[in-house]
Amino acid sequence: MDTPTQTLRKAIQRARIVLSTGGVEPVEKTIWSSPAGKKRLAKRLAAMLPAHKTYVEPFAGSAAVLFAKEPVALEAINDADLEIVRAYKTIKRLNSKDLSKLRARKWTGDEATYKQLVASSPTDDVAWLHKFLYTTHFSYGKMRGKSFSPSVQGVEARTVDRIEQFAPRLKKVQVFGGDYRKVVSKFDGKDTAFFLDPPYVGYDVHVGEGKFDEHTFFDVLKSLKGKFLITYGIRGELPKLLAKSDFLVKRIRTPRTIASMRGVGGPKMLTQLLVTNYEPTKKSLEGLLVDGSDETDGDLLTEEFEKTIPLIKGADPGDEQFVLGVVLEPDIVDAQGDTYSTDEVRQAAHRFLEDFGGLGVMHRYRVNGQVKILESYLAPSDVELGGVGVRKGTWLLAVRILSDELWTQVKSGQLTGFSIGGSARRAPEPNPPADRPGEPVAGSSQEAL
Repeated sequence: MDTPTQTLRKAIQRARIVLSTGGVEPVEKTIWSSPAGKKRLAKRLAAMLPAHKTYVEPFAGSAAVLFAKEPVALEAINDADLEIVRAYKTIKRLNSKDLSKLRARKWTGDEATYKQLVASSPTDDVAWLHKFLYTTHFSYGKMRGKSFSPSVQGVEARTVDRIEQFAPRLKKVQVFGGDYRKVVSKFDGKDTAFFLDPPYVGYDVHVGEGKFDEHTFFDVLKSLKGKFLITYGIRGELPKLLAKSDFLVKRIRTPRTIASMRGVGGPKMLTQLLVTNYEPTKKSLEGLLVDGSDETDGDLLTEEFEKTIPLIKGADPGDEQFVLGVVLEPDIVDAQGDTYSTDEVRQAAHRFLEDFGGLGVMHRYRVNGQVKILESYLAPSDVELGGVGVRKGTWLLAVRILSDELWTQVKSGQLTGFSIGGSARRAPEPNPPADRPGEPVAGSSQEAL
């Protein structure tokens, strides 16, 4: 096959991630859950922290790591969400009488109660805290929005029990609200350990990711005297900045906190970066990372890729609102001059169904409720479909369009094909044959109409 000769190998990053958290451990909830919380990783993250006399969480959320670690002399948490800040400060002030009043209130999931509380404006601390905790626990995605989660109808919350369990841990913790930079500057020093879990740009989880300045955050990291442990997503500009830095950057995959996080699609696992300016102990990383997850080599630059192939028309004209399309073909040169082998196409197709299984539009937003995947298969031989030649090993996807709006866009020609998109990094291929280019290891992060 006539393709450009290359000495670089493009490895899809997801292929380099290990599905492991060191065994299944029971997840202990803290006082409340956060849509981007770290309760599943809290014990592991706490074990990675270096020795310190001061501990700071500038993006506290549910403060899962604080509750998982041993106390030190000086501790502080901060959040930009001032309701979260008020809740922590209120809990610190609660006495036994307040707890009795709180326990006497309703803690069973009920949509009517939820809507009533959302519309209410409590004036005293106990009533306000009940509203905050109830709407957090029973809202869709723990987002404290107007949407009640039907899955918790009739479920009893044990929130007051958890307050009794965890509130003593907060007694000596200083609580701040507002810009994270103020608390970072206030407590930075050689004996300080920071756990930083900022909003992940590129993920629509409604925790401030739309306003988060990644370049400013990176500058703050470079200025710190203390040690830091960061968790972050794989989208946005920050991963590229980190890849070129001297920080230790590794990649992990963890179970997602909520099953259908907005903007992330439908995988059961979430890929994240683990970043430090110190070397965590090998024991704390056991089972979580493997060789090949280190992203600190400046030559292994992260790059975005995208490949679009037109839909096959007329393959099944009798099936209303049905579309069939090629997602990925073997041995076809892509826009970066790389090819995908038959085996790599197979791996990508299987990983899509195992870990993702959702669709988006133009790589911008999810439409999982507006489409239905009917078939995902590899062509067993060279075939012709709708007048289009399809080679053996090609990944094909058949979808029913449930949305009339999307179907109109397909019929009008606005939406013309399936597009596979994701991120990849390039690494030297050992001794590539002179007559054959390096081939990519295929995988996918999303599919889009």
